[in-house]
Amino acid sequence: MDERKLSQYIDNLNAGKRPGEHKNRFQEEEREDEILLATVRKVRLLKEVEYPDDLFQQRLVNSLTGREKPKRNRIRRYALICTSAAAAILLFLTAYYFLPNRDAGIVYAMEHAMKKIQAYHGIIEVSETNGLGETITQSKREVWADKKGNYYIADLEGTSKGTITANNGEQKWQLRPEEKAAYLLPAFPDASRFTFELGNEINNVTKAQTVKEVGIETVNGRTATKLQITPDGGDPYFLWVDAETDLPLQRVSAMQNGIQIKAEYASMEFMDEIPQNLLAYHVPEGYEEVDANTEQEVASLEEAERMAGFVPKLPEQAAAGYTLDRITVEKDRAAVKLYYSAGDSADTILLTQTKTSEKLVPSSMAILGSVNDNEAEIITAEPTRSIRWQEDGMEYCILGDLSLEKLSVFAEGLSKGKVVVPVSTEDAGEPQIKVSVDRSAEENEQKSVDAGHSPWKLDPVFVSQVFASLLLSPDGIVGDYPIAYENIKIISNNGIDAIAEIEDDKSIARYVYLKRLVRQDDTGIWTVVGYDPAGS
Repeated sequence: MDERKLSQYIDNLNAGKRPGEHKNRFQEEEREDEILLATVRKVRLLKEVEYPDDLFQQRLVNSLTGREKPKRNRIRRYALICTSAAAAILLFLTAYYFLPNRDAGIVYAMEHAMKKIQAYHGIIEVSETNGLGETITQSKREVWADKKGNYYIADLEGTSKGTITANNGEQKWQLRPEEKAAYLLPAFPDASRFTFELGNEINNVTKAQTVKEVGIETVNGRTATKLQITPDGGDPYFLWVDAETDLPLQRVSAMQNGIQIKAEYASMEFMDEIPQNLLAYHVPEGYEEVDANTEQEVASLEEAERMAGFVPKLPEQAAAGYTLDRITVEKDRAAVKLYYSAGDSADTILLTQTKTSEKLVPSSMAILGSVNDNEAEIITAEPTRSIRWQEDGMEYCILGDLSLEKLSVFAEGLSKGKVVVPVSTEDAGEPQIKVSVDRSAEENEQKSVDAGHSPWKLDPVFVSQVFASLLLSPDGIVGDYPIAYENIKIISNNGIDAIAEIEDDKSIARYVYLKRLVRQDDTGIWTVVGYDPAGS
């Protein structure tokens, strides 16, 4: 369907007219047009509800009492409006009372505003305030960032003053003036970006348990809506959203361990792209280049085969919209890396393959699934998720900043088998001995971990080690744990429930049952809820 016909169709809908395309059924060859127009109708339903005007009620009464000669089609139209209005009100009330995020309007506005941005430039200031009200500046940075994931950061104040960090999608580098060194780093995955990145802040808001408007304030001369955001299982924090741009201006954390952190944009402007000279890597005069990136780009699979010593595989299918962008070989371990990208999007998927040298040992933090009936390590931690498994003497890893479903498409394209992610551990049964849990204490533990304390609570093996050791030494542990970390392995983990097996003759427990009670994601702590005694 050409643009003119599509535009006319939309105009007829907006005018309340029935488009001519609805009069006749679509022929088989017009099926794509039918799907497109159906999509247009669904999108149009997203607009605000059009309520009857102030005179509607009087006109309706007149028509029903004979004061105005009723017309069947007019009454039908009025009834349709009433029905639509009632349905809209019911939908609004349902969303308000049953959705966890009641201020969905401002969240949607933030997401919509972010989608319109090509690139932005701003000054970010980060400061901390202690319990006495004393404030010091942690850092001040000038940042450029775009929707493709590229960025350029110049540290203006703080411990890293003078440092330049940039990523243009193919190269990441850091210029450190105190060392007179230029460090080349892997461009992807890039776990360390920068504090108060707009896209990341909005993503956190969309996942929050509650978002509540608490007032209107002025931030750096701009009118902003103040939001109180409660993350799942965490302390509430505040975010100020610019009334004009619908984008975050300032964030203030909860007071944790006597410290409160504030991050704010002292200034911000928008542009079509980051200046090209900022994204061009060059070594300043007098600097030494330090290559911390062991990858070498090659032009073809044949070149990759010669360097790696094996024939790399291409997936038979890829997620919709993704194409092979470049091929590299990691020189120190003969691994072939295939980078897939989705047009101008920042989304990248990395497929790594290498010969196996030892049996797969999944991370203790991983969900245990399977790929083509082979044991698989599945990591769901943001920002990068991954699926790793071994098959036919090769080890494969699919990694990306996107959904597990899309990663699974690539994994199944390589293995020609299904990716299975466990959803429960019910088949393992209940623990023989249940452990009493203080929910309030666990919630406080979660907050402590969020503040950077006791990170071992995020590791189910470590939690099992502490628990099993305390069974042996209930009065406390002096020196090394009596149960070694290496003697514990996770045999079942679906991301919420896990079972650890202890292979130690001294241990009282054989199997330890754990659960993420407070928060069911990779930031949630593990709690022991029961165990099976050794010899049972």
